Amino acid sequence: MAQKPKKQALLGQVDARSKKKQPRQKKRLSPQQQKALQQQQLQQQAQLAAAQQAQAKSGKTRWIVAAVILLLVILFPKPKLITYEKIGLVAQSVYWPGLPGVDPVLFDSNLHIRPALERNTLYLCQDERDPDSCQKYQIIKQQGFISALMALILD
Repeated sequence: MAQKPKKQALLGQVDARSKKKQPRQKKRLSPQQQKALQQQQLQQQAQLAAAQQAQAKSGKTRWIVAAVILLLVILFPKPKLITYEKIGLVAQSVYWPGLPGVDPVLFDSNLHIRPALERNTLYLCQDERDPDSCQKYQIIKQQGFISALMALILD
């Protein structure tokens, strides 16, 4: 009978049988090295725990700050952009209703304000104690907070 020819590997291929992995033996550490390794692991765990606590604390403070800002936005009065006129003269200004104990403000005027917004009337007075120094203006249009901010930014 004819002998079977041996198969040869192609260039760059290695016989899988010839490359068997031998199990590696772990080096034994001395007791001092073991203690040092354990201390390193404990330090890493402590650092991870501290980082997690810092993240949790910063997350709580972010929520608290966001809640305070939201509360301030809800409670404090927001400015309005009002358009008012008298005898054909039309003016537009940002009106802030003020806080309890703080008078309302018209941002582009030094006059004292007596608003009657529910009646679409605005009184501008030179002397706040003298009603004869007041002039009555008719409010044509009231716009919201975003319009007031845009007017403040653009002016």
